[in-house]
Amino acid sequence: MKRAFTLIELLVVMAIMGLLGTVSVGGYRAMRRGMEERGVMANVNQFIRTAFQRSQIDRQPVAVYFWNELIQEETDFAPRVVVGRAVAVRRAGRITEKTGDYLCDEFGDLRFMRLSKSEDEQLDADSADSGSTAEGNGMYLYHLENGDTGFKRSIVSQTTKLQRSRERLLGTGGEAQIESYAFVLVDANGVSWKRGDAYGFEFADIQLPHNFVFGSNSDCPEGAANAVKEVAVLRFVAGRNDGNGTSGGVVGSDTVQVSNLRPDASGALRAEKVATSESPTRQQ
Repeated sequence: MKRAFTLIELLVVMAIMGLLGTVSVGGYRAMRRGMEERGVMANVNQFIRTAFQRSQIDRQPVAVYFWNELIQEETDFAPRVVVGRAVAVRRAGRITEKTGDYLCDEFGDLRFMRLSKSEDEQLDADSADSGSTAEGNGMYLYHLENGDTGFKRSIVSQTTKLQRSRERLLGTGGEAQIESYAFVLVDANGVSWKRGDAYGFEFADIQLPHNFVFGSNSDCPEGAANAVKEVAVLRFVAGRNDGNGTSGGVVGSDTVQVSNLRPDASGALRAEKVATSESPTRQQ
């Protein structure tokens, strides 16, 4: 005669199956989170390393700006969403003259950014405060002086304006007409530009997955009134090659912390450290 399972035996088996299911689901989630975190750090490390290598190849200073941005406020139905962002900026030249809202670089190759001939002719007839400031035509121009701390960037026109000035010739004492191209300031954003200031453009950027941020909890924006929080700036310069490879090339810190916003015991999102980025000067 075949013996059947008792109720207690069935309950024990079901409890074991439930426990195994819980453990496996928890293990899967932990494994997936670990894979996501490793992927994020790999991308951040590669981004910083690319910026550093660009400074060594071009022999020009490069700055990497990190900030966190609130893209969704907390509601009754969804938590807030914050993302970490960064851009790498290479020095492109120096301002040779500032006249009104025009930032001119007589030695920069800005001709390729000029307007069409008809638009240029029209702008030449305009006053200095008009220029090519059409909506959607702005871009960031970064202030890259060594003494800068934090973010310094203005919004300028993506297209440049042809400037003409008469300069005295040292040899003959005569005059000649000099043509150069100038950016038109749309919003100085608190930057006081002057002759000799170094400037640069973005050449690479990165955005982290939702609720992965740079820095710690204090570096995260809390609401729409403060939707962007600046975190850090890494600065790279051309290093010295003494025959055994390039040494130096970093001004100040060369790493940044990455964190993940997770709910705490009360359900509020708190930034938990994932890892600190690798130094780009580390031997691969």
